[in-house]
Amino acid sequence: MSTKLSRRTLLATGVAALALPRTALASSPGDIMRKSREMRRGLTNSMADVTMTIEARGRSTERKMRQYVLETSNSGNRVINVFSSPADVRGVSVLTHSALDGNDQQWLLLPSVGRVKRISSSNRSGAFVGSDFAYEDLSSFELEKFKFNSAANASVGGQSLIQVDYAPTYSGTGYAALRSYLDPSHYQPVQNYYFNRRGEHVKTLQLSRYKSYGDGAIWRPHLLVMTDHAKGSTTQIAFSTFTASGTAESNFSANRFQRVS
Repeated sequence: MSTKLSRRTLLATGVAALALPRTALASSPGDIMRKSREMRRGLTNSMADVTMTIEARGRSTERKMRQYVLETSNSGNRVINVFSSPADVRGVSVLTHSALDGNDQQWLLLPSVGRVKRISSSNRSGAFVGSDFAYEDLSSFELEKFKFNSAANASVGGQSLIQVDYAPTYSGTGYAALRSYLDPSHYQPVQNYYFNRRGEHVKTLQLSRYKSYGDGAIWRPHLLVMTDHAKGSTTQIAFSTFTASGTAESNFSANRFQRVS
């Protein structure tokens, strides 16, 4: 998948998708998204190496990090992102505790000042280390955080997909509405549209290079491409293969995540 799609092409794709005929589904949108969530869980405690590439204003910036994910049974995922390069972000770490009710907690370690900073809910819509991803995009998808409005069959680029429209119910979000296009073979999203409070389609996330784990029961994308249509910038996140050997569960806490590298 090319990361150099023009803003005009992406906007045209979005407009075309919005105008496509849709056929209502028998399953409710909540049930569809519940199945989607179930089919991406099961690695429990995993790790992957990540390369982030930001394309903005004709310049390309590459950053490398390691991501640790701890799945929990009674709350949202816990995620640690630790940057290793370039030098200006080396050692920067972000810990995310996703909550079922949307009251996520996040902490940021800045080695340059030697302290951990709590990220307030009012800042969750801010850019994650200068990328096109917001801090709220780092949180795991939890059903309780959204109101699901509709589900329908749709065709995008000649591919038959499931379209689900929904809206966040938690405070501090930068989005008024979202739209996901799911591949019916594994119920995972291949495109997400993000709308602001004026109803404008402001960002598009493309998800691809899916791999299955656990004998085909667990699906994870290995390439994410987020485009900010207003800024004309793009951020690509490429994952290595996920390994079922993360870090100790105790490290997913605000007073210990800074020890993880």
